[in-house]
Amino acid sequence: MNYDLAIEIINLMRMLASKQKDKATTEEERKTLEEKIDMYCYEEGVLTGRNGNEKARASLYDKVFRLYSPIIKATYANL
Repeated sequence: MNYDLAIEIINLMRMLASKQKDKATTEEERKTLEEKIDMYCYEEGVLTGRNGNEKARASLYDKVFRLYSPIIKATYANL
């Protein structure tokens, strides 16, 4: 498994959420995006072995490539 690539995808998701947070117009939007950023930080910790266990790491790896990867591809497809 390529955990380095999964971590990079999570970092890109965190960057996108951070950019959206900067453009947010309401406090509710900012709070929601801040929670997403926190979640991505936690997920990075799971993939690096700081948080969770090996089962959680494998499950998150699957989530990254099934859910986050298509979002990243769609976001950067027009560059």
